[in-house]
Amino acid sequence: MPELFFQVQGPQGRPYEIMIRKIGKNMTATCTCSAGVDDICQHRINILSGSTQEIIGTNADDVKKVVSWIAGTDVGKAMHHMVESIKLLENAQEDFNSARKRLVKALKD
Repeated sequence: MPELFFQVQGPQGRPYEIMIRKIGKNMTATCTCSAGVDDICQHRINILSGSTQEIIGTNADDVKKVVSWIAGTDVGKAMHHMVESIKLLENAQEDFNSARKRLVKALKD
């Protein structure tokens, strides 16, 4: 069972601990930050996305291993869906902004 641990920088210099484990097609990732208890925190998203920016430990190169584990897992499917949803949300925001500008212009005619 592959398992990796990371330390990331938290507020006021307080580090958080992240654990990522892969068992078959299932991945588990935990973080000791308050957002990590009941929700997904940016610390885990960063590591799962391949970012080493916040890592303060000596094993930043292990992030590549984590990324290589994702394909074909439940986390990989969920991340893919999240990325697609972000694109849809961004497109909807652009459509809304355009519609709003058209309305503002129409109201000034």
